[in-house]
Amino acid sequence: MTIPSTGQKTGSGGLLGLFRRRRSFRPLYASDGLGVKHKNISFLSDPVFEKAWAAVVKANEPHWPEVPDIRWRAHVCVWAAKSALQLQGNFVELGVHTGIFSSMICRCTDFAKHADRRFFLFDTFAGIPGKGASEAESAEIARRNAVMYHRDVYAFTKAVFADVPNAELVKGILPQSLEGIETGPIAYLSIDLNHAGAEISSAEILWPRLVPGAVIVLDDYAFAGHEEQYRAWNAFAARQGLSILTLPTGQGMLIKR
Repeated sequence: MTIPSTGQKTGSGGLLGLFRRRRSFRPLYASDGLGVKHKNISFLSDPVFEKAWAAVVKANEPHWPEVPDIRWRAHVCVWAAKSALQLQGNFVELGVHTGIFSSMICRCTDFAKHADRRFFLFDTFAGIPGKGASEAESAEIARRNAVMYHRDVYAFTKAVFADVPNAELVKGILPQSLEGIETGPIAYLSIDLNHAGAEISSAEILWPRLVPGAVIVLDDYAFAGHEEQYRAWNAFAARQGLSILTLPTGQGMLIKR
């Protein structure tokens, strides 16, 4: 942004001085690789969102040494899910782990009360499969499995969703675990597999099931270290005649037309 000349001194006073002082303010939100200043972030203190986040953190504390502050990414997922509720179709998440994002969606939308909807939650629940990954991806997958995904969390995650009868956990390796699963029309799709090949192969299977207007959230899309996924998804979107919105959270968003 260009600061127009005011004829005032540009030292400690004047418009430029005020601008410089404001630049030194501490961020209102700084976490998950994202820091913001001079923004309205009241959505983080929305009573429903705040209550849901507190409950999700409490539910996840037995597994995580410290539950990561990924509230802004969770906000994106909740927004996308609320938009999807205006459409006809089920919800699908690929790469669930302990279900932080999907649990936030269920709590913020009262998903258990939407008896006509189902939420399919796909994962190995025991780490990221490395078969078919590139050399660079394989190294990152090995690191993540050693640090974050070394435990089988199926039973843990199943307990997290015990009060959501229309949520269904599907344990297996993607895209193979999609076989035989009748998802029906899909209005919301979240993908977080840390593996470009598995993500695109799964997307190609699910794309025909997505209803017009369906929202797709790509968790890893714009994060450093995930360039192969970034390139693969851009190519996939281009084949559909679409483009992906890059979000400052590191996520990508795609809407089917």
